Amino acid sequence: MPMTRSARVSVVVLSAILPLALLVGYAAVPGGSTAANATPVQVAGTQAGQIDTVQEKVGAIGRNAKAIALVFIGTHCPISNGYAPEIAATAKRYRAKGAVVALVYANTGVTRAEAEQHAKEYGLAGLPILLDPDQRLADAVGASVTPEVAVLGADHAVRYRGRIDNRYIERAASPRPNGATSHDLRSVLDAVLAGRAVATAQTRAVGCAIERPLRTASGGPTYARDVAPILNANCVSCHQAGEIGPFPLATYEDAKLHAQNIASVASAKIMPPWKPNGMHGQFVGERRLTDAQIAVLSKWVATGAPQGDTTKPVAVAPSHASGWQLGEPDLVLTMPDAYHIPADGPDVWRCFVLPTNLPQDRQVVAIEYRAGNKSVVHHCLGFVDTTGKGRSLDAAEEGAGYTSFGGPGFLPAGDLGGWAPGNMPRFLPDGIGRPLWAKSDMILQVHYHPDGKPEEDQTSVGLYFARKPVTQRLYTLPILAKVNIPAGDAAYETARTIHVPVDADVISVTPHMHLLGRQIAMSATRPDGTTEPLIKIGDWDFNWQDTYTFVHPVHLPKGSEIALSATYDNSADNPRNPNSPPKAVGWGERTTDEMCIGFVSFVTRDTNSALVRMLEGSRRRQSAEAK
Repeated sequence: MPMTRSARVSVVVLSAILPLALLVGYAAVPGGSTAANATPVQVAGTQAGQIDTVQEKVGAIGRNAKAIALVFIGTHCPISNGYAPEIAATAKRYRAKGAVVALVYANTGVTRAEAEQHAKEYGLAGLPILLDPDQRLADAVGASVTPEVAVLGADHAVRYRGRIDNRYIERAASPRPNGATSHDLRSVLDAVLAGRAVATAQTRAVGCAIERPLRTASGGPTYARDVAPILNANCVSCHQAGEIGPFPLATYEDAKLHAQNIASVASAKIMPPWKPNGMHGQFVGERRLTDAQIAVLSKWVATGAPQGDTTKPVAVAPSHASGWQLGEPDLVLTMPDAYHIPADGPDVWRCFVLPTNLPQDRQVVAIEYRAGNKSVVHHCLGFVDTTGKGRSLDAAEEGAGYTSFGGPGFLPAGDLGGWAPGNMPRFLPDGIGRPLWAKSDMILQVHYHPDGKPEEDQTSVGLYFARKPVTQRLYTLPILAKVNIPAGDAAYETARTIHVPVDADVISVTPHMHLLGRQIAMSATRPDGTTEPLIKIGDWDFNWQDTYTFVHPVHLPKGSEIALSATYDNSADNPRNPNSPPKAVGWGERTTDEMCIGFVSFVTRDTNSALVRMLEGSRRRQSAEAK
């Protein structure tokens, strides 16, 4: 007989039918008997003598099951959503062995319809669903984040609580480049089903805080007066419909729904994402909260996240631009075909060839990237190709575009900037432009991050050409330091200092390393001995690299020096190390290779200098090679 929808998705509202102390230690088994796999987690707040009740209530989702995995999951947590394929695969793998995997939605305010829709959207339809709106189940097993899992034995005692696997080390860090090395949930299920003791009964889960009911108190900050200005100035540009943020924060209702996670990531300085150390106010579009702002958010949550006086105007959230933010571009380049991103797996760096078909050289004064699918587009970079090398690489690889990790896979003739979350398109100062040569191609590199369900993307780029005379070309000078990192070296250092042979005004800097990078810094020393920091990043993360534009160009007189220094961790203790065991790593384009580059974008009046001729010569060399 066909299974009905109600049988396929069992929805149990826990607050209505389950006791406060749902799950207990094995010592409470009647008669004091024990089993070979009796290694229950000691859960604070549980009560003895509840095993019979547990068997009765949990039987609704797994009667006669040999093991039950309760997976606490969130509808808007990107880490939780990213685990959906693994959860589905685990449920399928262990169903025939007598185990049940159930989804627990414990965030306050999640409805049955929202839970069912979320499960369907992420390929989890058919798994039992439990609603835990008052967190009684979460408290009983000690769960505090999503995703987190509690595994019960046949007796319904807790055998394990913690992470699904070790893909994530910290919430602020990118996942391991080669995936998990410890599959904890599967190992625990294997042990429980085989009647063995669980080797490690508790691990630390990494994810989003479970949103709990807030306790209201008077006298604290309010949304209308204190919180809205902070969120609107620093968060809403990404956290609104159609943008990269996993949930909106444009209204009071939005903010209250995610209040505890807002306070958590702000206090940990995970969000807004901003990597440079110090140098406050030096860069355009700086995304950084002050200690006072972080304290306001924390106190607002602690006092119940009150809305405040609704009769007074609230700070207006920045609206999402439905069209091009800088106006209609002069040239729009779009990926020729949609690119399909799998639901799971490692991040993807894909390059796409976008022919410009320009009949003559033009000067570009602004570039606006429009990610086709911001749920999976992490960032974009643009390069100029005058040789057709990008087309050759594309033709040699099946599917749309070609794979290249560190750049376009060859020396480009120029660059067309890039986009990362929070970046806003801007026009260059009057009289400054980037050259884009006739019949050249744009190589668009897109970094894709799978989000837990199949997606597709077709990104576009808008180019704005100069309407006024361009008197200064924007040059980009790459400063390269040698990289030859021995296997196991946890603190490898490299450095390079160059002489600046022209009077230059530095517009922006772009530091670049790969996965082993830990710290990178650039500084300038003028002929009079004065030193000025250009950029310093103390916790490098390849997934959060950016171009940093100065509010005021940094003037460097002829004879100045620019120093680049960096530190790498090639040890087995580095979770971002793509090699296990560690291997000696040198310079290269592959994921397992490394780089150390500090790109310096500048303008100069000294167009006859050897430096300028060298930079312009790279394009001439490319043209000659093409012929």
